[in-house]
Amino acid sequence: MKSTRNHKKRAKIKRCAAAALAAALCLMTLGACGSKSETTTTSAATGRQEQTQEIKSLSRNGRTLGTWTVYWDGGGAVRTLAKNAGRIDSVGVFAADYPDGKTLTLPEKSASTVGQIKASETLKQMPVYLSVVNDTKDEEKSVTLLNHLIGTSSQAEASANAIVDMAKSYNCDGVEIDFEKIRKDTALWARFVDFENRLIAECNENGLKLRIVLETLTPVESINLPTGPEYVVMCYNLYGNGTKPGPKADRAFLKKTAGRFEKLGNVTYALANGGFNFKGSQQAEAVTADEAAALMKKHDVKPKRDKDSGALYFKYGSHTVWYADAKTLSTWAETLDQAANRKVPVALWRL
Repeated sequence: MKSTRNHKKRAKIKRCAAAALAAALCLMTLGACGSKSETTTTSAATGRQEQTQEIKSLSRNGRTLGTWTVYWDGGGAVRTLAKNAGRIDSVGVFAADYPDGKTLTLPEKSASTVGQIKASETLKQMPVYLSVVNDTKDEEKSVTLLNHLIGTSSQAEASANAIVDMAKSYNCDGVEIDFEKIRKDTALWARFVDFENRLIAECNENGLKLRIVLETLTPVESINLPTGPEYVVMCYNLYGNGTKPGPKADRAFLKKTAGRFEKLGNVTYALANGGFNFKGSQQAEAVTADEAAALMKKHDVKPKRDKDSGALYFKYGSHTVWYADAKTLSTWAETLDQAANRKVPVALWRL
């Protein structure tokens, strides 16, 4: 999934997850991490309350809901998962990547998160997906890396095996592939389909679930993606860095996306919380809903709700802030329901 994070120095993690699982045994019954002396800041608590409202709004009336944790999270994601365990159907641990451009590596914090979930009485039954991205230390969403990973049949086979081996070593329930920026490269899509077929076989043999994350720019009209895996379509980044101020999604965008991707059958739609603080016309900085609320309080302004997207926005000085709250997310999910003529599963990016 696209993010605004900076690359951090990462230590290599051994394939065996024993250390992460052992460390996780210090968890409390609800899966909370950290020592007893750890304190929770007011802002963090507020953020978790907002997240709970988002989760409630998306999971109501029996809707299937997945979500993600990220390795740069401060530690509150597992607590939020535990609090909402009955409302969340799966979690993706974001993300394993290839820092050196060759070797699949899971950041230490992500490994710890898997261990915490698996050790928690509340969460141990929740399906956990190992999310794999085509990032290196020097480049996010690297097409060069993809050509190395899946450029030939032997490379595709080796990459599929390495991914499945890592998922098994951490006791994950499934694999999630988030390879981006293939765009209109039909030759690379052909290599991806070959890789996906090999991964399907490996996951089936090892009892793992498989889901494939797709960008909205994926040319689904001209490629034949295999049946079987769950496909997760990223329904956001309509506006962001490099664009004029606006919401992450609007109704027209969501309807168009569902119209294109429903042909795949087993489709889940990913929605993003938070938003962007735009300074000028094309410079954007990510904000969470509670950060937006803090900005409104600081500058004594109130938001308006955009009728075309359901998102909230406000201005101060040369800044324009657009963000989604729980009501926005519910509106987006219902828009997708109408376009797909079914109650669609959704995934929330991110805790």
